[in-house]
Amino acid sequence: MTNHFNEMSKLLASLGRKHNLSTVFNDFLTLGICSYHRTNIQTRLQEVDTANEKLYLQTLKKYDKNEISIFPKILGELQLQVYKHPYSDILGEYFTEHITRGENGQFFTPTPICELLAKLSVEKQTVTHKSILDPACGSARMLLRFAKDNPKNDFYGADVSNTCAKMSTMNFFLNGLRGEVAWMNTLSMQWYGGWHINTNGIGIIPIEKEDSKIWSNPLSPKSDEPEMGQQLTFF
Repeated sequence: MTNHFNEMSKLLASLGRKHNLSTVFNDFLTLGICSYHRTNIQTRLQEVDTANEKLYLQTLKKYDKNEISIFPKILGELQLQVYKHPYSDILGEYFTEHITRGENGQFFTPTPICELLAKLSVEKQTVTHKSILDPACGSARMLLRFAKDNPKNDFYGADVSNTCAKMSTMNFFLNGLRGEVAWMNTLSMQWYGGWHINTNGIGIIPIEKEDSKIWSNPLSPKSDEPEMGQQLTFF
């Protein structure tokens, strides 16, 4: 584990002494997504998205002033990790080690396996200008690993877990992936929420199901491209 992972873990644990750790982690993801809202970034905080601001303040209500000051420090450790180790996934590592501990099937594919699958998924050296989907993306580590070698694509991830969808959204943004994350059941197509990331400029923006390419236009692999089963689909 890196120093940034350890520091992030300590900071989250300090909040978890008073509050439920799973709630703290999920709130951190919500605050991060709100902070990187496209309006905030593109206007340099000169304009405010009302719904985004309401969600941000509502999420913070349960914390006192000293506790609130810890969240930017957690985000700083996450950003430093991505800066020094692009396409890494300490959010997923933290989630499986401290939150789920592998329960309910939420134990993500180990990074070396992701690396192998990413290499085996394409015959060419690199893939460009494609749309890449993981219909059960977890924290998006499979997509991250594919993007490490093939960044010039559009990426799509979906997961039935709210926390997983938020981790994927944060990982997309911090690593510069362009695309969409949907919080939905990809078997029943039941929609709960979603985000566009780095589309029409840098930033995250919430979307409704009608704006989702995954929901409104269910994806299937082209006949002349490799089908990746439950991992990656090219379309």
